[in-house]
Amino acid sequence: MTDFPDRPGYSFDPGPPPEASRFLRNKGMRPAFSWADVEPEEHAVAFTVAKAMDLDVLEAIRGEVQKALDEGLPLATFKKNFRANPALSQWWGKREMVDPVTGELIEAQLGSPRRLKTIYNANLRSARAAGQWERIERTRSAFPYLEYRLGPSEHHRVHHQDKAGMILPVESAFWDEWMPPNGWGCKCWVRQVTKREAARRGISTTPDVPDRVWTNERTGEKAIVPEGIDPGWQRNPGKLRREAMEGMLRGKLESAPANVQAAALRDIATSWRTQRILSEGAPGIATVAAVPSQLSQHLDASTNLVAISRDTADKQLRRHPEVLTNDYAKLADLMLEGKVLLQDKRNLVFLSHDELPWIAVIKRTIKGDELFLTTFYRASSSRYVRRLIARGTVVRE
Repeated sequence: MTDFPDRPGYSFDPGPPPEASRFLRNKGMRPAFSWADVEPEEHAVAFTVAKAMDLDVLEAIRGEVQKALDEGLPLATFKKNFRANPALSQWWGKREMVDPVTGELIEAQLGSPRRLKTIYNANLRSARAAGQWERIERTRSAFPYLEYRLGPSEHHRVHHQDKAGMILPVESAFWDEWMPPNGWGCKCWVRQVTKREAARRGISTTPDVPDRVWTNERTGEKAIVPEGIDPGWQRNPGKLRREAMEGMLRGKLESAPANVQAAALRDIATSWRTQRILSEGAPGIATVAAVPSQLSQHLDASTNLVAISRDTADKQLRRHPEVLTNDYAKLADLMLEGKVLLQDKRNLVFLSHDELPWIAVIKRTIKGDELFLTTFYRASSSRYVRRLIARGTVVRE
């Protein structure tokens, strides 16, 4: 049920951290003219590159970054692959573009060796940091403290150097802002520390970090940014994603923007929590999808959130053991785009538009206050799909 089998401790090629790979892979797309047009909260859920205004170009860039992360490619190979990608052949050099904020026609820098280095470093470091944060929260009982460490840079920023060796609890609010990387080109990192080591070396006092007011020259908006952190880097991306998941589960999910909602649902569907429910039958539930409100009304349900439980896991393991945990990321899009059938007034059947579609069945509880995924699989034949459609009423093509 998982795409990440256990690897031996002596492996010389352990592959990418699965959490980091998932963080990047589950991001939505956010075209933007400038990095200043995108808030830190958006960076946590959406992939964006300044001046990449075409979704096809943005998707191609993300594909090259994802490949570099998953295969551990060095910068030189990333640059070579980028230039060889046909979809990116025109996204290079300088081009006249209209700034959507000012309306001015400017000569914009698209791809260049320097920009590729920035794209490579910024995205891989933030993805690895977000993946590390997920592991930190998962193992905090054994390693309840973090130590701030400097990276291999020749020259360190004063505010970063002042924090070298500092040890604070994982739950300290300090890490909400100071989880590295903390700026363009920042190579700082954190190391997990046991309670015994923290007691032996001494737990630090939370530093009094002064803030400064930064004015976004493009929008005129002002933001509070800690001294020593570059604007746009002042939030912990891994914690933002986790908070997005938890906050949405507390009721924010239904009213969240579509791109934020989809990214959070993909995170939940492929998270370690969901993996444990699906592979080990762990107790509890996990929210993995959201049915559009106009469709949930067909079930007379008071919620549109779809969860999985141990019952889902039991049925899946018996009937469809071939479905992998990562496949559950497809559910968010399937709810929005697939053909939908109504069966027996308590079941909605979703079918993707593939020749052999992915199929998800959603069932309402008797009270109508919960929706559960009862099965998820890929059809084995066109004949089976035709018979399935004939047994239900189509409510969305």
